[in-house]
Amino acid sequence: MNKTYTFFACLFSLGSFAQLENFYVFGGIGSAYYQGDLNSRVFPSTKVLNFSFKGGVGYHFNDNFGVLAHYANSSLNASDLDVKNNAVTVARGLSFKSPLTEIGLNFKIRNILSLDNQYINYILLGANYFEFNPSTEISWDAYNPSPLENGYKTSGVNVPLGIGFGMWLMGNLRVVWEAAVHLTYTDYIDGVSQNGNPFYKDAFIDSHVMFLYSFNEPLAQKDRYQKKYR
Repeated sequence: MNKTYTFFACLFSLGSFAQLENFYVFGGIGSAYYQGDLNSRVFPSTKVLNFSFKGGVGYHFNDNFGVLAHYANSSLNASDLDVKNNAVTVARGLSFKSPLTEIGLNFKIRNILSLDNQYINYILLGANYFEFNPSTEISWDAYNPSPLENGYKTSGVNVPLGIGFGMWLMGNLRVVWEAAVHLTYTDYIDGVSQNGNPFYKDAFIDSHVMFLYSFNEPLAQKDRYQKKYR
């Protein structure tokens, strides 16, 4: 938690050296789910969807590029017992739950689509630090269980690849839907590696609906000003 406070304290201190009008704050809720040895589905069942919160601060360099820092909190879970008609996973009988916290510095490539100024669109990429702590169990009816693993690191770096779409609502307020896949370099988010496929690294996907408050001039007022002095 101290790492999170330090991270945002440093970021906000940079604001004194930049134009406040280019800053914005954001926050919202959504869902997150895990992909790995215990769940390889691209489109997940509701059993692996978990509540997620995301918030932070961003800065727009210009109309095409921006940067943002965020904090996210969620959890991940999956179970072999939810995979039907797979003798290997049923025999293994593993399930896990894990909290998930993340801080990151990401970059935005803005206005990738030629849309009206009222609409928002961007690509998101960067690097995040995340922590997890899986609690793994073996089903009582697993008939070919393997020993539970331990001694692995419960933190790491992930690379997010995401997209965002949104629109201005009123004044300085905007709403955005954002989704990203987080590619990790660990196979232990689920506490399973040698019991699964050690060459298939774990990942997770999150999606949020967020409100953004921008400190710049409201869009409607800015348009009126430009038309007046055009």
